[in-house]
Amino acid sequence: MLRRWLYNARSFSVPQNLMPSILTVVMALGVSGFNIWLALLAVLGVCLVHLGGNLLDDYFDYQDELLDYRLGLREEGEQAFTDKYPYLRDGSTTLGQLKTAIAVFFGLALLCGMIIWICRDFDMTLVVIAAVAGFLCYFYSAPPLKLGFHGLGELVIGLCFGPCLVCGVYQSTCGALYTPETGFAWHILMLGIAIGMFVTNILYTHSFVERHVDDVSHKKTLAVLLKTDAAGLTAYAIFLFTPFLLIVACVLIGYIHWAYLFVLLMLPNACWVMWAMVKFAKKEDVPTDNPPKWLGPMDNWDKIEPENRYYLMRWYAMRNVNTGFCLIMAIAKLTLYILSLVG
Repeated sequence: MLRRWLYNARSFSVPQNLMPSILTVVMALGVSGFNIWLALLAVLGVCLVHLGGNLLDDYFDYQDELLDYRLGLREEGEQAFTDKYPYLRDGSTTLGQLKTAIAVFFGLALLCGMIIWICRDFDMTLVVIAAVAGFLCYFYSAPPLKLGFHGLGELVIGLCFGPCLVCGVYQSTCGALYTPETGFAWHILMLGIAIGMFVTNILYTHSFVERHVDDVSHKKTLAVLLKTDAAGLTAYAIFLFTPFLLIVACVLIGYIHWAYLFVLLMLPNACWVMWAMVKFAKKEDVPTDNPPKWLGPMDNWDKIEPENRYYLMRWYAMRNVNTGFCLIMAIAKLTLYILSLVG
């Protein structure tokens, strides 16, 4: 049962928020007030919110019958991603069961948050962060706001799983987002913005390649609102390359050690993603039978329908840029932390 619901909730997408959460915990190493148990609860809570949010999005998409538009375009010979809520389409799951699963995921996330809040002496900073993230996550697809249908979806996801995630996990882990002695942890906020832009681009990858489908279904994503390929690709490049510039800026300002510049090793992967999106805009194919190994893992590639690979290859590659960025940052921090202990 659990495995089935993890699959329905697209657990393959969890790394896009799991790795930033783990990185944030690692960044808190050595800070007074560090608590590994609260850190683990925070990481678990983030994953539960992500899974619940995926199911919630499926629920409202199903209510709006968005898949019908995709299937219609596929029949007309257009490219359209159609692997949407198959568990509802095949009758194996009812809407009632889906609502129960959503409530369980969010309920468990709330329980994690309550435990952290109590252990952190009812810290109101955590309440504010959780309230903002919860509001945005729910109304991303829920009426009456349906932010994802009005060009705000990418911004919402970027804020939820960027600054809110990083600042929330950091505050949960060590309670030191701001202290009178050290001031505000600007490097953590900058890290949150960088990760938020990557996560935004993971969603924007979908928005850009599916903008014709969204336009037909009256879903006004950012890619639909930007209209032209030139504007859409410019936005994509900003989301994709600005995080690297932020890390360079943090090093130059002195917020973080120069060792974090090793994240620039992910630039070739980022450049490939940009190239692939330009090829898509030009309606030029990118080989999808055997994705290059250096692009990172592409889960169960042999089981993915060939007609959906055009999108998923780009999506996985963008997800892996985010994962690789976080992994390198974490390795740099761990190395510096160990050196500080032995030095």
